[in-house]
Amino acid sequence: MQEKLRDINMNITLHKISKEMGIREDEIITGGVRAYIRSELGKIEAQLYSLYRNYGITSTADLEHKIEKGTVIESDVFEDLTRIDYLEAEKNKLQRLIKTI
Repeated sequence: MQEKLRDINMNITLHKISKEMGIREDEIITGGVRAYIRSELGKIEAQLYSLYRNYGITSTADLEHKIEKGTVIESDVFEDLTRIDYLEAEKNKLQRLIKTI
C-alpha cells in the first residue's frame, strides 16, 4: 500500500515538473538517469585518479607492467590493483550505459 502511494506521489510530482518546465515526462526521467550515471562516473574517476597518482600510472595495465619490471612488489600493491581493476570495470559499465540512454 505504501509503495503504491509513493508511486502515485512520484507520478504527480513528475507530472507537475513536466507541466511547469514544458518538458515531456520521459525526457525528465532520461535526463535524471543520465545525470545520476554521470555523477557516479565522476566519483569513480576521482577514485581512479587518486590511485593512479599514487603509482604514477594511467591504468591497471601500467601497474601490472611495473610489477613485471619489479618497480613495485605485487603483494604491496595487490589491494590497490584489485580496487583499480574493479573501478575500471565499473567505469566501463557506466560509460556503456550512458551511451544507451
